[in-house]
Amino acid sequence: MYEALSAPLPDRERYLERIGYSGPVEHTQEVLSALVYAHHQTVPFENYDLCELGRPISLEIEHLYDKIVVNRRGGYCFEMNAAFASLLTALGFDVWPILARIFRAPNGIEPTPPLHRINLVCIGDHKYFVDVGFGGAMPAGAVALEDGAIQEVRGSLYHFKKQPLDKWVLYRETSEKAIEPMIGFTERPNEAVDFITPNYYTSMNPESMFVRGRIANLRSDDGFVTISNGLFRQVTQTGETSTPVESKEQEFALLKEHFGIVLT
Repeated sequence: MYEALSAPLPDRERYLERIGYSGPVEHTQEVLSALVYAHHQTVPFENYDLCELGRPISLEIEHLYDKIVVNRRGGYCFEMNAAFASLLTALGFDVWPILARIFRAPNGIEPTPPLHRINLVCIGDHKYFVDVGFGGAMPAGAVALEDGAIQEVRGSLYHFKKQPLDKWVLYRETSEKAIEPMIGFTERPNEAVDFITPNYYTSMNPESMFVRGRIANLRSDDGFVTISNGLFRQVTQTGETSTPVESKEQEFALLKEHFGIVLT
């Protein structure tokens, strides 16, 4: 009944072409980080199926492949990290799908529902956190699951803290030198069917941020571009510019130019 949620990837080479990756595929942290970074730069975090086209979000691998690879769209965490996991599996990586919590409180950890998907990748005796479905400040590479070790990923600093019962929290150092909690999860792998319910809540509940407004985010070499709350923002190492989005025509033109999104 649920076989389509974990079906094989239709074409791994076409997926690699979609993300502009032509490098080695050995099972190393360096290769894994390069794949994550390539995905961040080419596949936008976006919710236009929900907020503009009125389409339900399917987690079937063939559907995700058609959407992300064939039609060159993006998606949110349950879509993007499922698709990326299928690519990594096709490349021979050992991937664990994990249901996670997002923390948004800068000065502490507030309980939140588990409404986010990440992947853990096992290489030898080591586990690595990877996430291509968050947008914004998520690590643009693979982060080793090591308690307390400060790790630099493309100029940003992250570390994990291990808690009782194999719980982990990912922290990052902000530009203001504050330590901000980002993601919490356990090491226990989930089944593909475990994401059906949180995906339904995320895509259908009127309180969900993905239902309330349109968003698109894509990493660039020195920052990111985003559309959210009626603003188009370009953020770089040297500053930020914001432009009001005053019409759908303007919005669709920005989507095509900066995100490669053409809505059909």
